[in-house]
Amino acid sequence: MTLTRRPAPLTDLVSVRDMFDRLFDERFFRPIGLADGERELKPALDVFTTAENVVAKVALPGVKPDDVEITISDDLVTVSGSFTEEHETEEKGYLHRDLSRGAFHRSFTLPAAVKSDDAKAIFKDGVLTLTIPRTEEIKPRHVKVETS
Repeated sequence: MTLTRRPAPLTDLVSVRDMFDRLFDERFFRPIGLADGERELKPALDVFTTAENVVAKVALPGVKPDDVEITISDDLVTVSGSFTEEHETEEKGYLHRDLSRGAFHRSFTLPAAVKSDDAKAIFKDGVLTLTIPRTEEIKPRHVKVETS
């Protein structure tokens, strides 16, 4: 008699999830409109909330603060700009070239209602810290039903 061990059903679900993650990974999924040699630059991003603020930290090493544009509309924040290199060389003698060059664009949705007019952006050590104050949550109002 041969015993066959079947995998747990949850193991199959994890592998399907991994398959979809790999399918939509940036290395394999290229947006329409990018040429073969081009790639869309997306800087690293952390977004978290505190009791008073929504805070986003964007890694922008080598970018000048004047080259960054931040747009807040409704619940979407967009950080865009460009990585530029001041001393471009015409030499093709690179052994490895991994530094980002060109335009970048990063968008994220806000997890809470915010006061976009009071947003503050601080650029320090190649990290842009965007702090947006949260608004007070609108609490449901109870209406008492009266009888006549």
